Amino acid sequence: MSQSIKSIQVMLMLLLIMATSACSALSTEEKKENLTTHDNSLEVIYGFDVKTDGLWFLVKSNGCTSKKNFNLTVKRIDNDTAQASLFRTKRDLCRGLPRLVSIKMPINDSNITGKHFTARNPFSHKPVSKKKKM
Repeated sequence: MSQSIKSIQVMLMLLLIMATSACSALSTEEKKENLTTHDNSLEVIYGFDVKTDGLWFLVKSNGCTSKKNFNLTVKRIDNDTAQASLFRTKRDLCRGLPRLVSIKMPINDSNITGKHFTARNPFSHKPVSKKKKM
């Protein structure tokens, strides 16, 4: 009887070790993912326009995306053209249904006076979700 109890204890100990090592592996992957998002990755945009008070972007949100989650850099290409890059600095960790939201970013550089803007971000023509017809 004591031999079977010891074998059960050993099995439970092995299961505990396997479970805790799996959790630590997941947290390591999560840390790597967080590092890539803090690396300022270019955001996929669904729309882009130049407004009088800044640049307008259409981006995907799970419910917690706001202007403060982004960083805009504008680089002069030539006298008439400037290139904008929208970087996401914080992930949207909400669990809502994905939807498109407008983000208006001011141009803080007075040296950028070009009449033409290009976006360096990847552009997607796909809608986030399609509604089913009944």
